[in-house]
Amino acid sequence: MSKADILKGKMPITMLQEMCFKVKSTLPIYQFLGEECSPHSVNVKLFSYMVTALGKQATGVGRSKQEAKHESAWQLIRLALELPAGEEDEMVATAAEERGSLAALEIGTDRVNQVRDICIQRNFPLPEIVQVRSYGPSHAPVFEFECRIREIVRRGSHSTKKGAKQIACQEMIKTLQSMPVEEHSMQVLSLDQAIEEAEDNNENVIRTYREYTQSDNKKKLGVSIADRHSFFLELPQERIDEARQLLLNENETVREKCYKIATALGLKAKITIANSNMQTIKGSTMSTFELVNPDYDCFIFGEGELFYSNVVDYFVRMLNCKVG
Repeated sequence: MSKADILKGKMPITMLQEMCFKVKSTLPIYQFLGEECSPHSVNVKLFSYMVTALGKQATGVGRSKQEAKHESAWQLIRLALELPAGEEDEMVATAAEERGSLAALEIGTDRVNQVRDICIQRNFPLPEIVQVRSYGPSHAPVFEFECRIREIVRRGSHSTKKGAKQIACQEMIKTLQSMPVEEHSMQVLSLDQAIEEAEDNNENVIRTYREYTQSDNKKKLGVSIADRHSFFLELPQERIDEARQLLLNENETVREKCYKIATALGLKAKITIANSNMQTIKGSTMSTFELVNPDYDCFIFGEGELFYSNVVDYFVRMLNCKVG
């Protein structure tokens, strides 16, 4: 039976009191054990209570004294009825250690952005980060998030959604960083190439990426070129015409075209020159162009003047422009 089935809409304190009354036992005695700051946030306090009743003792923790008392009452009810720990109780206990792993993260480090940067550098599709489930009592919720890059899936649990995202991404980063990288280029081996090399050269890596061996290696990464073409060519015709005129205008410099192309298409773009998050192995930084678009992620990068040419060349291809 679940906790809800047992309580039948009653609060744990009320039910425990009724249980004591029915067997003519002393009413429950609650003892405040103290309070402390949550290990996950100095702004969150946790309160602890112990209850004695029916010849047994139990403790409870909550974000308020009332929640802590209710939790202690429920734990004693469970002991009195000789109920095994429910799935919810087991998951909360298991997640306690996982929640603590967030403390291992470096202060100020955003693992979500870090895993996205790695994907850009390695030409992988950007990660999908979604909430899988949430469970646990109201005073101690547990959120579980999933970070997915094609068939790679890593999960993290924490008492906050942000913490769960960070842990899931941290686990993904560990996996990606163990994959082989080409030494002389910013571009890293493709996902399929990395898997193949791992299988050939290192049995330890095989165990890490065993989940990939059954995957369909013919599956294309990210969004297909055809889909990207379709997206741009389905924009309003007047926008397409304006963008094509811009790209073919010899009076506009490549740099000017780079800054104007998104506006011409009626889209929004973010351009970052010398992006500190995009460093090459030589120590220099690359500039980035990011199209803010709900259908798919468009991220273009490059060094110096080559960056502007990369952006313009991309839109020339997407809009089927015929340049002299």
